[in-house]
Amino acid sequence: MSEVWALAARLPQRPYVINLHADRYRYLRAFCAALVAGQCTLMPPNRQPHSLQQLRDAYAGAYTVGENGKESVDYWVDDEFVVPQIPDDQRAAIAFTSGSTGTPTPNLKYWRTLRIGTLSNAAMVLDRTDEQYNMVATVPPQHMWGLETSILLPLFANVAVSYLTPFYPQDIVNALNSLPQPRILVSSPIHLETLLKSGVKPDGMSKILTATAPLSKQLAIDLEAFFETRVQDIFGCSESGILATRRTSVDEEWTYSNIFDLSMTDNGVKIAAAHLSSDVILPDVVELTASNRFRWIGRQQDMVNIAGKRGSLAELNFRLRDIPGVEDGVIFVPVNREDRLAALVVAPDLNVSDILGALRSKVEPVFLPRPVVKVSQLPRQETGKLAMQAVQELFAEIQGARK
Repeated sequence: MSEVWALAARLPQRPYVINLHADRYRYLRAFCAALVAGQCTLMPPNRQPHSLQQLRDAYAGAYTVGENGKESVDYWVDDEFVVPQIPDDQRAAIAFTSGSTGTPTPNLKYWRTLRIGTLSNAAMVLDRTDEQYNMVATVPPQHMWGLETSILLPLFANVAVSYLTPFYPQDIVNALNSLPQPRILVSSPIHLETLLKSGVKPDGMSKILTATAPLSKQLAIDLEAFFETRVQDIFGCSESGILATRRTSVDEEWTYSNIFDLSMTDNGVKIAAAHLSSDVILPDVVELTASNRFRWIGRQQDMVNIAGKRGSLAELNFRLRDIPGVEDGVIFVPVNREDRLAALVVAPDLNVSDILGALRSKVEPVFLPRPVVKVSQLPRQETGKLAMQAVQELFAEIQGARK
């Protein structure tokens, strides 16, 4: 805490800060220092130079810490300190949606929202409070999923977190093995699938927490069997934060925290909670089934209507990536062609006819993507998400090169 006070005293007196630290300890220290200094942390949808410049242009006075792994200010540490009291109505962060279904949009987070939400999250994801959990996260702290788990949980619960953000399977295993038990891995389906295929595993893992994209039941079952652990799927959105959880290997329905009230409206499911600054319309189609439970149908933007038939892009993508030999892939609606679908697929050992042949047995004919374009990799973000703009740009570039 003395480091936080010392850094806070040396920060530029500006309203906004963009924290780019990859080292999770340095990120946490700078995040807390910004709170103490009364500054709001901007959480960019990615760390591309043009995205960061857009933030600086949109938020006057915004400055950056953590570029090139270093603080942008010098400070010294005093051994004496007091625990800071952050006002509940202080603007703590502005989180931006990933852009997976469109343009990233900002969501203001007051300290009250983060504080109460984190206490609720701890009750949902930590089985016990009388022992310390040790966490490794493959997702960056700049993302809401990474912030809620690897930054905020250590501040409010008995959780210690590794400073590393490992990417490759062996690095993930090494990071976990360096920590004492019980261990928790925070990740995403795309990272977990890669880890599973690698065949390497740690000496023990109490739980896997996953979010950012739908997790298939089969992948959940395979992960639990291979790693001899439990996989807890987390549901949420940038607007509400973590909302619900389920064990996907055995549960179809989600159980949401009792700090939220969900109700059906003409515009969709409304989320109300005392710690949120306003009610939120859930950007997903869900069916409320019982008290504190719902069934997920798909994202609003994922629902497509082609030739009078309604379908979910999320479900279609499950089918595509479930084809043996398909390493990655995405089915989407091309710009200016709402009457058909297209696909970008990573499948080195398959040809297009193989992929279409496998899909024909899984989906209705109107949902078969045309064209199917093979690529070496998809433009995934650090969390494993795909920004639709990047997908459309890659598709347009390939189509343009073929003309």
